[in-house]
Amino acid sequence: MRPVGDATVGAVARKGGAQEEPVEGVIERLSDGEVRALLLKAAADHGDVARAVRLAGAAPADRVVALRAAVDDLRTRRFLGYRESMEWANDADVVVDEIARAAEASPSRELLALVELAVGRVAKLIEHADDSSGSIGDVARRLLTVHEQLCDSGVADPIALAKWMIKFGIEDQDYFNLDPVRYADALGEPGVALLRRVVAERSAAPRIPFAVGYTEVRLAVLDRDVDRLVELLGEDLTAPHQFIRVAEAMLELGRGDDALMWARRGIAETTGWQVAKLYQIACGVLTERDDATSVLSVRREQHGRMPSSSTYAWLQAAARAVDAWADERARAREVLAARETGGFVDALMVDGDVDEAWEVAMSADQATIGWRRLAQLAEAREPADPAGAMGVYLRLVESTLQTADRKAYNSAAKHLKAARRAAAAAGLAEEFDEYLTALRELHRRRRSLIEILDKSGLG
Repeated sequence: MRPVGDATVGAVARKGGAQEEPVEGVIERLSDGEVRALLLKAAADHGDVARAVRLAGAAPADRVVALRAAVDDLRTRRFLGYRESMEWANDADVVVDEIARAAEASPSRELLALVELAVGRVAKLIEHADDSSGSIGDVARRLLTVHEQLCDSGVADPIALAKWMIKFGIEDQDYFNLDPVRYADALGEPGVALLRRVVAERSAAPRIPFAVGYTEVRLAVLDRDVDRLVELLGEDLTAPHQFIRVAEAMLELGRGDDALMWARRGIAETTGWQVAKLYQIACGVLTERDDATSVLSVRREQHGRMPSSSTYAWLQAAARAVDAWADERARAREVLAARETGGFVDALMVDGDVDEAWEVAMSADQATIGWRRLAQLAEAREPADPAGAMGVYLRLVESTLQTADRKAYNSAAKHLKAARRAAAAAGLAEEFDEYLTALRELHRRRRSLIEILDKSGLG
């Protein structure tokens, strides 16, 4: 037997070869002894590997005890910085993996209690950690998914589950909301009744916590109480988001007619960017009904009210569905051109009308068109008009160099390379070289810029 770490094995792992062999293939060729030795070394070097080995090797009767010990090992009282939070989450993922496997293989009330303990600790840890990466929150969400699955298996006591939902979901934290609709079967009538009673008591307070309000709404969904949902979600029905919430609740209840009615009301009675969502809801319901003619009518209204390249595209799709784009196209463009020049250029580009898009952009204020859009337009225009494209690329260079940092310098180099390519196609290579020489002289004190230009072959 060759020793573990033999050059043959090492060669497979080293980078730089034509193609690395998948690790699975290497493992299949190793003997049991070699695998055991490698695993022992990995466990000695890495705590997460050791933890995974112990959990995997625990007897079924001892599995919950072993998992509890692993959960306890994850406890910490110190503040976790950004990197430490991600490292902690990586260690925790190993434990959650084993908890999930145990939940699938042998669901039990004891395992459910352990998951509730674990997710409670994770929620508290978030308060003492920099979890801007969201990694610790993801651990909590995974545990909550396992919790739902355990409850689906029938191991939960309805009253105990309701009490835990009140404690964790309403009293202890406000990061994660527990949905009584999702837990309805596990809660049963006794659990729902307890939850309802506590929520009713707490919703009588002058200021209702978000978790209480959320649970109250979800209980109304569970009850299919349309009037109560309108009261809770609609509030004074003066803003688009209120109509959106009511319409979405109707969709959840399978009440498409009501969802459409509330969407139409919101469109008619409110203003603001969120009205776009109401148009989406209305078109979604109409599409489900295969009412393409009505979808076109709604999209036409939306485009006329809040024109953009997006509303243009939606109108185009709706019109083509009923073979009516030829009739809609001219008016749709007219509306967009009058209200949103940049969006009009985008629409023309998508339609393949590059020449018209170019004319519109060149005659408009470039600040309105935007440098990103001009760059895309120059690239599309370059095959037909390389000289014109070169001019735009050079304007992009001048604009970019108003900022003095490496990101700007890299962007400038990119635009210069595009300009050189266009100049060559236009027979203006000499003019480009003169421009580049003058540019380097003008910015000779920007050492980072000159370095990047040199590395980009723009010497």
